Amino acid sequence: MERKVEEKTRCYLLVGEAPTEEAARRIAEVYSPCPFVYFMGAFGNLVVGIFFLPRWRDWWLRTISTNPAVTLGLKKAAVYVTESPAFPAYMEPRLPETREERSPCGANCAECCRYLKECPGCPASSRFHEDHRGWKDAGSSGRYN
Repeated sequence: MERKVEEKTRCYLLVGEAPTEEAARRIAEVYSPCPFVYFMGAFGNLVVGIFFLPRWRDWWLRTISTNPAVTLGLKKAAVYVTESPAFPAYMEPRLPETREERSPCGANCAECCRYLKECPGCPASSRFHEDHRGWKDAGSSGRYN
């Protein structure tokens, strides 16, 4: 089945400044198992991440850029987006063999104010609701199971 990549995903570049080099390493390690992360690393006190997300889920990265201290523990952050990545053009979310209640980053979807309103939860957690209205309405292929 052919996927219309340009309608379903965007590539995001996160560049953030952590308070210390150790904090940058810790942030990169904690968020590296995120199913939407293609690359995550620390460069001194800078955190750099490359994410592939469905368009409708970009509220998450916008929140990081507007409130970096609360979301990731960064002093400041910038998020850049492209709708036409050259390579790779798409990345299927990386899902664990078994899903736990908490997301791989440690977040608990049930505690989030967006859960089951705008967001079906993390596809890598047992809290994920593939049949959620927002998920289907957003044009997902439903392949995150």
